[in-house]
Amino acid sequence: MKEKTIYIGKVIRSLRKAKGMTQEELANEIYLDRSYLSEIERNLKAPSLYTIFKLTKGLDIPPGELTVKIYDCIDFDTLFEQELTDQKKDK
Repeated sequence: MKEKTIYIGKVIRSLRKAKGMTQEELANEIYLDRSYLSEIERNLKAPSLYTIFKLTKGLDIPPGELTVKIYDCIDFDTLFEQELTDQKKDK
């Protein structure tokens, strides 16, 4: 699961900074604890779908745009290779 959360945190941070917002400002805007937002951005926590919707609302973007930006960050070749390696270890 960590591979998938990496992209979420990276993209959230990038979008927040592009809007010129601090973590504190975004967190206050959507009634989220700033430390929790920090953990999301540093990939220590995976946000729930509800939190993702709150984040997109605070960033003033549609959820689909966030999904596309995350998708664009994924190196599928590396991800699939790692999954295959993990599967072989499990056998």
